[in-house]
Amino acid sequence: MSATLRDVARRAGVSHTTVSNVLNNVPKVGEETRKRVLQAMADLQFEPNLAAKSLYTKRSYIAGYMVPAITNEFFMNVARGAERVLYREDIGLFLCDTGLDPKREADYIRRLIRHRADGIVVNYTANRRTIRDAVRAGIPVVAVESPADEPSASLVCLDNHGAAMLGVEHLCELGHRRIAVMALDFDSNVNEERLRGFHDGLKLHDIEPAPELEISLATSEKENGYFDYDAELEKSPVTAHRRFSEIVARLTAMGDPPTAVFCFDYHTTLLLIQSLMKMGITPGKRVSVIGFDAPKAACAPRVTSINQPALEMGAIAANLLLERIGDPALKPRTVRLSAQLDIGDTTGPPLTIAPR
Repeated sequence: MSATLRDVARRAGVSHTTVSNVLNNVPKVGEETRKRVLQAMADLQFEPNLAAKSLYTKRSYIAGYMVPAITNEFFMNVARGAERVLYREDIGLFLCDTGLDPKREADYIRRLIRHRADGIVVNYTANRRTIRDAVRAGIPVVAVESPADEPSASLVCLDNHGAAMLGVEHLCELGHRRIAVMALDFDSNVNEERLRGFHDGLKLHDIEPAPELEISLATSEKENGYFDYDAELEKSPVTAHRRFSEIVARLTAMGDPPTAVFCFDYHTTLLLIQSLMKMGITPGKRVSVIGFDAPKAACAPRVTSINQPALEMGAIAANLLLERIGDPALKPRTVRLSAQLDIGDTTGPPLTIAPR
């Protein structure tokens, strides 16, 4: 039979109220008494009743993590970083894999409100009104990477402007002057900031941005600034790949083609590399390729990548959430992190063409 709170109290020689205070970290308990109670819990292998604890603290010890696709390596590592921090605080992470479906998002928010979630970490939403519903219900929200457009939500993000400049600097140091940029779209907050950094990086090297080299893959599937290429590939993979290959073929067939392409997301990066290799073009030779958040898994060629510190971002998001849980009156904060350049095989000096 499992030990009860009263069993612990008898063994420690204290009242059951004192044991309850220790369980709930009430500061008025003396250090020696606290140690005695904790030792009694260990001796009796006591497991606290979480439901009873929730009644006392008015907390659920559940936090939601809203993400468009958990298969994305960046989102997965943000979750890992957040979970490690929340685990130490006895808070479980409730995964909400939305597929950027507004109805699914709204349903998850309703569930989290019903369960009285302690807080929510958000990686992109299809309908930002759902976040406002959570805030109105008194649930703290922390956004990762993309602002939630909610004044009371804290934000953890990359210095996307500086990250894009870092990528341009790498290409220019190699000698590239004709640099294209590709993205699922340029309308999201994140990619708008990256595009500004891309332009500013070019201007530092006296290179004028070329509109014909700014390529967006956005279609009608785009939802509020985020284009879900996973859904596009699942719906019609052959059409999606063919469409992308046609774009790459037009790019490389230009009279003055780019010698390098900067991709703003890992989907575009991998699709570009696949298309180039099918055309017999080795990335890093005739055309250099750099992207964001290329998967770390072993692959050939190894992609030159601007990497976001996803584990750290998740951990910071969880700590910001804990701050707001502990003191709901705290003002929201924004934490910006620097990117890291990981040089792989897909960037190199532009080929010099000898005169005929």
